[in-house]
Amino acid sequence: MNYNDTFIIAKDGFKCIAASAALMLFFMAIDADLFSFLSGVLLLVTIWTFRNPERTIPHFQQDSIVSVADGVIRSIETIEDAKGESSYKIVIKSGFLDASVLRVPFSCEVSEAELLYGARLNSLTPLSDSLNEQCRIVFGRGKKQVRVMHKLQISSVGIKNHLSEKSRAVQGARYGLMVNGKTTLILPVNSRVAVKVGAKVRAGETLIGFFS
Repeated sequence: MNYNDTFIIAKDGFKCIAASAALMLFFMAIDADLFSFLSGVLLLVTIWTFRNPERTIPHFQQDSIVSVADGVIRSIETIEDAKGESSYKIVIKSGFLDASVLRVPFSCEVSEAELLYGARLNSLTPLSDSLNEQCRIVFGRGKKQVRVMHKLQISSVGIKNHLSEKSRAVQGARYGLMVNGKTTLILPVNSRVAVKVGAKVRAGETLIGFFS
């Protein structure tokens, strides 16, 4: 994986920041004080959303899995596939004020990477689950595999993914961006979950679990 955006602001957010700045300058030019103030607040929120902080990966034991996104753990449950095999399903909700940069959960080879363009409907809309833009990534293979699905909600920018199939990925490395969405991680049954519902997580830093 050659993607390595280390600038203080994520490059994938430059267009949104530029649009917010242009809007503020327009209102300032026509002396619309209220709208100038509101667009200034919007600009600050946009810059904050696209911040790209450096993250130091804590020294975890071997086979650790870290969070791929900033946000809050909404649910943790055990699921079964069509073959009757169990897995752990962890859902992370990321909002506008969470850092939008996505990071690799563990060092591995990417076995699948697919971006499906779609709508950006509110999660309360019945069709949002099937129509909204999403990105599916499978990190690793066999018993050491984490399946990730990023699903976009209301957002001004689409999901960015710089991973491709068979690319090598290093734990904690940046691989994309998502503003205001839901991330689902599927961990194999041989793993141990290390977070609880309601916990605040940070991409590349928070321990999600271990492969046993």
